Amino acid sequence: MVATLIADDLTGACDAGALLVGCGPVRVVWPGAGAPAGDARVLVIDTESRSLDAAAAAARVAAAVRDLGARAARGLLFKKIDSTLRGPVGAELEALLAASGRGAALLCPAFPGQGRTVRGGALRIHGRLAHETAVGRDPGYPGATSDVAEIAGRGLARPVARLPLAVVREPDALQRALAALETGVAVADAETDADLDGLAATAARRPDLVLVGSAGLARAVAAAQGSAAPRIPLPAGGARLAVAGSVHPATRKQIAALERAGVAGIRVDRAGEADARVVRAALADGRPAFIATPEAAAERDAGEAARRLGRAAARLLHRALADLVVVTGGDSAIALLRALGATDLALRGVPADGLALADARLGDGRALPLVTKAGGFGGPDLLLSLLGHLELEHAAAPDAEGAPQGLQS
Repeated sequence: MVATLIADDLTGACDAGALLVGCGPVRVVWPGAGAPAGDARVLVIDTESRSLDAAAAAARVAAAVRDLGARAARGLLFKKIDSTLRGPVGAELEALLAASGRGAALLCPAFPGQGRTVRGGALRIHGRLAHETAVGRDPGYPGATSDVAEIAGRGLARPVARLPLAVVREPDALQRALAALETGVAVADAETDADLDGLAATAARRPDLVLVGSAGLARAVAAAQGSAAPRIPLPAGGARLAVAGSVHPATRKQIAALERAGVAGIRVDRAGEADARVVRAALADGRPAFIATPEAAAERDAGEAARRLGRAAARLLHRALADLVVVTGGDSAIALLRALGATDLALRGVPADGLALADARLGDGRALPLVTKAGGFGGPDLLLSLLGHLELEHAAAPDAEGAPQGLQS
């Protein structure tokens, strides 16, 4: 299967793309990195557009689709969006449809494994309307509404239809609804993985449809192709470096857990200078270490803090070998890769839910093993587990109340 996935940030590109490794080798590129490589079996393009205004995001998506050439009109075309609908979703989708020449799309942001569901047309997070949760206070969230069709319709120049659960769960009705969709966007309810599986299996009969969703729908697409990605182990070796730049409280708790456990680490100050000798010494001894932004870094400064962190981590990695780098937060991940001069990522697969393992191909020919995770994902012990202190599946599992820990991509 030839598949092309267009994402609006790097961690989303990786966590969804890694689910498609069973379909063939998966390559990830981003603005300023390698050429799209139209002959790749599975190609993931990160447009880095989630934080842009609608016009700029649409222009970037349209340019990415035009660069694909004939590939945009063949095979699976998947638009990766945030499971909480942050960013200019409708404007990006309109640009993708117009540039690709495809007339219709099926959209469902649900990610049941992380508590994101759509019922009655409304996005819910662990059963609560999204705009009434902490997610609704995120600057990127689209206002005081949880109506998926209304949110997705912003920026669209074509009709939006709704597919309620009664249709989604009746195979013949769903097939008729999708067969009749000639132009426009169908927004589907989904509360379970089985609902997403039904959507993906039925959509497979309409290869011209653009599929739009989060990693939840990407998993279902892989399953419908008979190519579900198996779990893969992390690389061997104890010299593991965590690069933690997200200001999300979940990441802050994970860094605090590293400090309590006595893991060697440093914080990058506002000038971007840090004494990295303690980290280099730990890696040289085959021990884990971390490098993080200051505790006082604010959300409004997150982008610049991530760039300083990326530059500092790249300087460190040019002088110290690491068996594995774990980078948290999309801004930090793209900043690190750019500072390292990486040309692309080759995704290996999924070590645990919400994580992606890749080889970053560097300009000097080296391949650096890299795990990406969203800044809001994981319990307090997740970085400890990724650095080899705890069992990974335990630390990436739902919390004691059965509610997964905050993945928002």
